[in-house]
Amino acid sequence: MNLTEVWTAYMAILRERAPVTAASIRPPRTAGERESAESATTPWTEELREFYGLHDGQHETYGDENGPVGSVLPDYTLSSLDQVVGRHRFSLENLHPIDDLGADWPAVVRAQEAGETAEMFLPAYVPFAEDGAGGTTYVDTRAGTRSGCVRNFSYDSADQGAPWFDSLTDYIAVLLRSVETGSAVYDNVAPSFVDGVLEWGDPAFSEGSMAYAATLPIVRIPFALIDFRPSQLSDDDDLLDLDHVRRTVVDTARRLHPGAFVGDARAVYRQVPRVRGANMNWWVSVDGAETVFTAIVTGEEHDVIVLELPSGGCVLEVDD
Repeated sequence: MNLTEVWTAYMAILRERAPVTAASIRPPRTAGERESAESATTPWTEELREFYGLHDGQHETYGDENGPVGSVLPDYTLSSLDQVVGRHRFSLENLHPIDDLGADWPAVVRAQEAGETAEMFLPAYVPFAEDGAGGTTYVDTRAGTRSGCVRNFSYDSADQGAPWFDSLTDYIAVLLRSVETGSAVYDNVAPSFVDGVLEWGDPAFSEGSMAYAATLPIVRIPFALIDFRPSQLSDDDDLLDLDHVRRTVVDTARRLHPGAFVGDARAVYRQVPRVRGANMNWWVSVDGAETVFTAIVTGEEHDVIVLELPSGGCVLEVDD
């Protein structure tokens, strides 16, 4: 699935479960305004242009009647074009001191590729979300194999740390999977739905999440799932054969829907570790309706357990 398809699927499920949050997303600005924002910052990646062709950020945390609207991104508010330009300008005007890194450091930074740590905000960084405390999530548009990766910048640690995701598509796909299954995105940060609002936090402390989860169908899984970040994988890792998995997903869809027209299976992740409990979602057209399947890695050869997920979400529970 491409970014537009993943974003569209994400918004569709939010309109169903979190209509207040979905309604807080601003419609995209004109092509001319988007081009002006790019001209005011740095040349964007094609994916970033596509992203802002889908929205213009999210209204602030509180709506017109002082009610919470939640957030489409965990811990961050999606920025408008004006906020992108403003944060980019502000960050360049308030750079981290790098004197202690030596006189040669600027030359080192100029030779870096996307994903590497510069210890400062660079013109090639395009912030698209803010946490309200000075931290931003941004796209690293520098050249290299990781161009377009999603990273975090804070005023405590600058751009230290590995990229969060290889692309915006990967990032939104993880959020989509999380709201579909109730799984955590990272560090026990999971979605909850209260009064039409999407909130993110530890489900152990969220009454709304527990109450909503009680209304969802349960899908049994044979063992616990593990979290992984595709951006931290490389060709040197022990990876799953995704062509084999795709064929398994399609075969499963045909078996579960005999007589139906089953299209090909599509996924977002390009790399998945061959580790027991890793999983990825696949989208399959069944008689024209988009149906979600999850493939759970067994750890044996390239075998996976494929389950069809109910529309509207579910709760995954491990068999005793």
